[in-house]
Amino acid sequence: MTTYAFIDSQNLKKSIEEIGKEIDYRRFRLWLKNKKGIDRAIMYFGYMGGQELHYTQLRACGFELVFRPVDRQNGRRKANVDICLTISVLDQIDDFDEAYLVTSDGDFFDLTERLKERGKLGGVISPQTSGACSRLLKKSCDGRISFIPDNIHKFEVR
Repeated sequence: MTTYAFIDSQNLKKSIEEIGKEIDYRRFRLWLKNKKGIDRAIMYFGYMGGQELHYTQLRACGFELVFRPVDRQNGRRKANVDICLTISVLDQIDDFDEAYLVTSDGDFFDLTERLKERGKLGGVISPQTSGACSRLLKKSCDGRISFIPDNIHKFEVR
């Protein structure tokens, strides 16, 4: 069985910062492999110059990185990785047996529904607590959800 994880990196980063923790990405990648059986872990980013060392470290931990250009809108940076991640999942749907989405964003409701229709939804790994994760996303994954704050002690920086 081949299992992929598609990771909304901005959602992951902001959610972990909100709970005052920091991820040890090497240990997180091992947790994904050992706990969920994930063979490929693909992270989606808005490319930020000056972050090359961070990107190199993530690759060394076993993550594949996909970048989107970053645009400024109303003083904020936007990369719109959600649609890029969704298209990637749909483009690769015949390459994996199961997929996990690492996000708390309800924008992925339709994608989880499509994965369920195809019998390919492994589950959702939410960077948020149960109370902060999108209700729509929780509903769509039929209980196949875990929450990083409940597991962070296994892969946080110590």
